[in-house]
Order: sequence, then structure tokens, then C-alpha cells
Amino acid sequence: MSLSTALIAYHGCDVTTRDDLVSGRLKHLTHSNNQYDWLGPGAYFFEGDVERALLFAQASHQNPAKRYTARPIATPAVVGAVLQVQRWLDMTTQAGIKEFSLAYQVFAAAQSADGKPVPTNSPASDTDADVIYRALDNAVFTWLHLARASQEPPRPAFQAVRAAFHQGEKVAPTSGFHVSTHIQISLQDNNCVVGWFLPAGAKLLTDQQYDEAKAKLKDAQAANKKPRIRVKNETAP
Repeated sequence: MSLSTALIAYHGCDVTTRDDLVSGRLKHLTHSNNQYDWLGPGAYFFEGDVERALLFAQASHQNPAKRYTARPIATPAVVGAVLQVQRWLDMTTQAGIKEFSLAYQVFAAAQSADGKPVPTNSPASDTDADVIYRALDNAVFTWLHLARASQEPPRPAFQAVRAAFHQGEKVAPTSGFHVSTHIQISLQDNNCVVGWFLPAGAKLLTDQQYDEAKAKLKDAQAANKKPRIRVKNETAP
């Protein structure tokens, strides 16, 4: 999908990361690159949903052992971003679904030819109705990005992947809506970020508050030094 679209997205993070981005001390987010990431590698955002981003940051803060984020979140916060994306892999469209489907077929055939198993999506626990361990989807997205870059001549890279996810309990017994449904974006091209901003009602920390939040984050990092591994008996926010 090639369509220049400006949109608002939100990222749940530590308050120091929020202030670093808005103030310019930090230019961009570190990209996530875990085999269970739903949309493959990239910087993850919730499209247009500041509350959902905050819920994620709070869940990471409250469950540090589950390592929802690569770095711990000591003080939950949300940073807003204006994104200008021209080349989407949009999984809410037929074009995006067809692109993914073709990539899956070629990827699966290549895995079989090499005698390697095709990854699978699987529940993280007996109660995981959302099937949050998305190893297959992640592998296909990752392969697709690499395949486009390796073609001769290379095909233009997708700057972002976008998809809608049903998550959480149903809002009513027979409803098709779920309490944590959201649209998520995995951004590959940091240049698509036009600017960072504070959500409505938020204020930058004072120098003293920032130093205190930084010390709190340092303590959280020291307490959580184990390698980040998502085991299949955990659930995601």
C-alpha cells in the first residue's frame, strides 16, 4: 500500500523516555526484535489510543518479571507521535492480506526445503484466548522485509506494518467487540516520525523530577537484569 497518510499514534513507556523524546534528547525509539512480536521488528505504537498505550505501560510496570518491554518501566507514561507514512503493509486491507499470504507460502516452502520447521502461533498459557505468542506471524513479516530488500533491484521497503487485533474479554456475552481491541503499528522507518508530543494534560518533568525518575528507572533496571525471554506460561496486557 503506497499512500501518504498522517496519523496520531501513542507509545507506552517510562516517563523519562517520554520526556527525552519530546525534548529532543532522544531522537527515536529502539526497535523491538523478539520472535513473538505480533507485527515483526519495529517500534510499536497504538494508533489513536492514548488510554490503551497507558494500560500497556502500566501492565509492564506492574509485572516487571514478565518483561513486556525490553527496558523496565518504573514510571508509566505515554508519548504521542505524528507519523507520516507513505508505504504501508496494512493488514486491515485486502492488499496487505494478499501480500502476507504470498509471503507465507514462499517462506513456508523455503523452510521445508531447508528441512526447518515452520514456526507456529500458540497460546502462552491454557487461559490465553488471544494467542499472544505470534512466532509465525513474526517470522513471515521479518522474512518479507528481508525478501524485498534482497531482490534485484530491491523493492521499496515497507515503512510500517499496521493491523487490528481483537484482545481481551468480550464486552458483552455475544458481542463481537473485545475490551482491549486496538490497532497497532510496527514502524520500521524512524524518518516517518514527524514529531513527538505530550498527550493532553501531561507536562514535562522539572529537572528535579526528571533526576528522581531517572534514579527510579536505574533501580528498576538493576533489579531486572536477566535476559528478556517470553516463556509460554505468561499473558500479555
